[in-house]
This record gives sequence, structure tokens and C-alpha cells, in this order.
Amino acid sequence: RGSLSKFSVFLLLLGCFISILEPAKASHSMGADLTYQCLGGNTYKIRLSFYRDCAGIAEPSSATINVSSASCGQNLSVTCTKIPGTGQEITPICPSAVSTCNGGVYTGIEEWIYEGTVVLPMQCTDWVFSFDLCCRNDAITTINSPGSYDFFIYSTLNNTIGPCNNSPTFSNKPVPFVCVGQEFCFNHGAYD
Repeated sequence: RGSLSKFSVFLLLLGCFISILEPAKASHSMGADLTYQCLGGNTYKIRLSFYRDCAGIAEPSSATINVSSASCGQNLSVTCTKIPGTGQEITPICPSAVSTCNGGVYTGIEEWIYEGTVVLPMQCTDWVFSFDLCCRNDAITTINSPGSYDFFIYSTLNNTIGPCNNSPTFSNKPVPFVCVGQEFCFNHGAYD
């Protein structure tokens, strides 16, 4: 009877400890870019550039992209795998600063790139490529309790109007940081 009681107390304490750690599962999803490139016919290379807060948990080992069309009644998915050599720090920090990617205190950001290929089964006007992940970065200050919201990004395609279409792409990383006393101008570098 005494050991059953001790076991119950142990389970209660373990449950409390796990519930305290629950919010820590988030705090890494800073942003992403989701693009597609036509490889011919209805075959597309999907690319997810995932931006991770170095102070958060590890990046996903793979990324599942949902592919759907409401008008054609289609819903499928593609698993994208990490591109070797990605995961590099891309933080544009001031010369005197050290980011969290290197043991410092200033926000550090890594870019992880995932790719996969999908063959769309038909031509539809409303293809949606989407990615979601729990949870938003707790460092966001424009949302109350950002860690309780999923991160979501999508890209659309109408493959009925052209033989082979690519999504717009961005040539600059979306991590503008401004240093005190320095002029700043940011161009996302969009092209299609």
C-alpha cells in the first residue's frame, strides 16, 4: 500500500513537471518561404525554406507539405527532406554582437531547406501547397501567447492557364535586423 501511494505521488509530480515543460515545445518557428518549380508536365519540385530561432528547439527532421484542390476534390501530401549543408546561420547581426547560434544573447536565425517532388494528378485552378507546424515563436510581441498558435504558410497554383508555371521566389533572406545609428533599407528581392 505504501509503494502504491509513492507511485501515485511520483505520477502526479511527473505530470506536473511535464505540464510545466509543455510551453517549451514551441519557440523556434520564425518564418518560412514555400515555393514550387515546374519540372515538366504536372511534376513540381516543392521547396520549403524554414527559418529557425537558435534559442528554440531543433528544426523538423522533414517537412510534410499538404497539396489540395477544393474544385477538383484532391488532397495529398509530399514529404520534403532536408538539403544537406543547410542549417547555416543567416543572422545579419552587428559586428560587436554574438548571436544565440554561437552562445551569445542576441537573436540568431538558421535557415533549413527542405525539398520534395509531387506529381499533380490533374489540372485545377486552385491548387494549394501548405505547411503547418506547432508552434509560433514565443519571441513574437504582436500576438498574445504566440506559442499557443500553429505556424502556417501556403502557396497557390493554377495549372490550367499555362503549360508550366513557377512560383515567385525571394533572393534575399527575410531576416532584417536594424543596428542602432545605421540607415536601413530592405528589399525582399522577389522575382518570377
